[in-house]
Amino acid sequence: MAFDEFTQMTLTGVNLGLMYALIAIGLTLIFGVMRIIQYAHGELFMLGAYVLYYWFGVLGWPYWLGVAASAVVIFVFGAILQLLLFRPLHGKNILYSLAVSMGLIFIISSGGLLGFGTVVKGIPSVISGGVMVFGAFYTYERMVISIFSAVLLLSLWFFLQKTTMGMAMRAVSEDPEVSALQGINTRRIHWVAFGLGSAMAAVAGCLMGTLLSIVPTMGFAATIKAFMIVIMGGLGSVLGALIGGLILGFIDSFVTTLISADIAYIMGFVVIFVILVFKPAGLFGQQWE
Repeated sequence: MAFDEFTQMTLTGVNLGLMYALIAIGLTLIFGVMRIIQYAHGELFMLGAYVLYYWFGVLGWPYWLGVAASAVVIFVFGAILQLLLFRPLHGKNILYSLAVSMGLIFIISSGGLLGFGTVVKGIPSVISGGVMVFGAFYTYERMVISIFSAVLLLSLWFFLQKTTMGMAMRAVSEDPEVSALQGINTRRIHWVAFGLGSAMAAVAGCLMGTLLSIVPTMGFAATIKAFMIVIMGGLGSVLGALIGGLILGFIDSFVTTLISADIAYIMGFVVIFVILVFKPAGLFGQQWE
């Protein structure tokens, strides 16, 4: 393997891993706070990509403002879903939330096929050109998207660790009953966490939709990736979602380039199985009742 090829795969792995982490962190945030399985997470990823497509690709409005608009729209949509569909399921068997989210998959994806059509679409490139890095060509677009993803993940960490709302979310995640006794409005925390997790998926959809094609059925693959990552990193662990995303990104980059995408898909599950043998709760997870 040539060094420039190794560099190219490494840069691609980091780029993919950071975007995968955005999807997975949104999912693990929802699970960590609410203890529900949001299996329609990928459909929100898909909707976020289409918001940016119409904002920037069709209307020609500013790209980064479109990313923010997509996050806001899907945040509101996610909060409404939580209030109407998932709040009544709080405290009940987790299979109920799984059933509801499975229904959402068919409703949103079918609505997407009717509203957006079956033709594959793409978001125009926002930045042209690139730079040579140790013999590998790295586009400015991928570089900016990687930096933006890293900044967003760091901002989320700061929000969870340093702000009142973030600390309240962590408290509810650790012990919702004690948090309620301490005066924390757990209902508000739930819809904020659900909306924030949904917004993270939307941003990931915008960024990946910029580099790849978008289609109404793209949500299923994103959901599988997100669940692979949160199982690998540990349910409810933000750090685990980041590390898991990077691991899966490197697997997809290296194995797809050297062998095939199908083998990369299999390798991802092999890594999960190996991790679960030694760490049944994932790399940074904890056992949930």
